[in-house]
Amino acid sequence: MRNILFAFRAVLAALFLSSLPLLSQAQSSVQVFGTVDLNFTYSKAGGKSVRAMDQGGNIFPSRLGFRGSEDLGGGLVASFWLESALLPDTGEYQGVYWHRRSTLSLSSRTWGELRLGRDYVPTFWNVSQFSPFGTVGVGGSAAMVEGWPMGLGGARTLVRVDNSVGYFLPRDLGGFYGQAMYAMPEGAEGMRYAGARLGYAGGPLDIAAAYGRTPVANGQVYRTATVGGTYDFGPVKLYANYHRHQAFNDRQVHVMVGASMPVGPGVIKLSAARANRSGPGLDADDATQFAVGYVHWLSKRTAVYTAYSRIRNRGNAAYVVADSSPAGSPGMPSSGLQFGISHNF
Repeated sequence: MRNILFAFRAVLAALFLSSLPLLSQAQSSVQVFGTVDLNFTYSKAGGKSVRAMDQGGNIFPSRLGFRGSEDLGGGLVASFWLESALLPDTGEYQGVYWHRRSTLSLSSRTWGELRLGRDYVPTFWNVSQFSPFGTVGVGGSAAMVEGWPMGLGGARTLVRVDNSVGYFLPRDLGGFYGQAMYAMPEGAEGMRYAGARLGYAGGPLDIAAAYGRTPVANGQVYRTATVGGTYDFGPVKLYANYHRHQAFNDRQVHVMVGASMPVGPGVIKLSAARANRSGPGLDADDATQFAVGYVHWLSKRTAVYTAYSRIRNRGNAAYVVADSSPAGSPGMPSSGLQFGISHNF
């Protein structure tokens, strides 16, 4: 009996020891991350003014997420990303769970990354990345993009799509980067998407171009094209972005230039943008936006910030500077002043 027990223990020990290399290869990690951002916003539009508690004024909106990865060995990594939007002024979720991003990936340094799920479209990134204010706050580059965040002509693919298959180039390509995506509508109108982005980042220069298309009603196609970049001189970083999208006879061209200047633990931001809409009855519906802001970093994760923005509308354009602004009126200006705190974790 003792011999049998001894042999059994020996077998168990051998099995355990033989599994150690596999256990060491299959290392995994899970991280909770997010941003809590709250601000006071005073805005005017359509002859009215509003004082409101708002969120998402500095780089990221308020969000909560979980991300993790597992090393599968041989340079292959499996990862997931679940991210939802928060409204910390009321303690509620915005929209549905994980609607900001919900993806599952397999990636390799040699072959790149295959990513599945709800994700940002390639044509979104130039509008966000190549702006001093990103797409958030009163200075955000999204304020005058018609149809944001859906698109034109019934499309729903300006920012994100469901049911996507994406491929990202490997990182070690001498500064070149890129991605391609195809999204299946699965019965949803205006959700089929095909697009790609290609860029180069080396030294002070980062530049990229992207194109995407979505079939909409009556055999028409919603098309989006963007070109943008930054150049960091050290004392000042310059930004530029060109965004054009069109469906049916409705077309808009949005051009933005900006700059950011480090000042001690903070940064000053400036931007100017022009939105030109064209089509039957739309040629006069244009607008310009000017924004200035300052972010003061109290630590690597916590900042206080302020920003001011003004939009001049023409024709029937009625763009406003913030979600909390009063409803805009055709041809009437909109302006906003914001003071806030953001914390990343």
